[in-house]
Amino acid sequence: MIQTEYAEPIGRNTVLNPKIWDHDHLKPDVRGALLRIAEDFLEFVEVPVDVRDIVITGGNVNYTYTKNSDIDLHIVADFDSVRCERETAELFDSKRLLYKRQHQLEIYGIPVELYIEDHRTPGVTAGMFSISQDRWLRKPSRDVPKIDEQELAHWIAVWQKILRRATMTGDLEVCRKALKLLRTYRKKGLATAAGEFSTPNLVYKSLRNDQVIDGMTRLIDRLHDQELSI
Repeated sequence: MIQTEYAEPIGRNTVLNPKIWDHDHLKPDVRGALLRIAEDFLEFVEVPVDVRDIVITGGNVNYTYTKNSDIDLHIVADFDSVRCERETAELFDSKRLLYKRQHQLEIYGIPVELYIEDHRTPGVTAGMFSISQDRWLRKPSRDVPKIDEQELAHWIAVWQKILRRATMTGDLEVCRKALKLLRTYRKKGLATAAGEFSTPNLVYKSLRNDQVIDGMTRLIDRLHDQELSI
């Protein structure tokens, strides 16, 4: 039987989040803070990169934000300009996760999630604002695309089952692989034409809003500590 009760993945608001927006204008202090965070992260990465733009996307650049929405801060770069033996995307993702572990940055209580992406493969998103240029690159619409609730409920139930079974094993690698698989699933959804309204991304958001992903992450950290301890 499919479980049909789940946390709503997106909100449906009539105004942009007033914590960071003044109508459709990004508040100057918010823009300044985001630019400082981006600069600090680039210094942390310690790899010279040709930055093309710095943008924010996601629910807080749309009318779909919820209390669990973060601010997705993307540094758009030319990956061809990076001179490094490691695969560029892997390098930046490793640095991003390490930076996230060391810093818990917020804008008026809203967590900031950092990314570095290649300018040739931008994410598909309903709203995109350039904090470098202080202007909209793509304005969001209040109209939310129609969501197949039955399909969404099905895949949420599937992933709840996958993560629950991984948790029950108590095996660190099994839990890591399950969470990595979920993130890959979401990434593929974001790369489709539906973008942030794709079923994989909505599934991920629902599991995040339901604290399922947070619980899995905390379990992985605990299992990791146990594995290193005697």
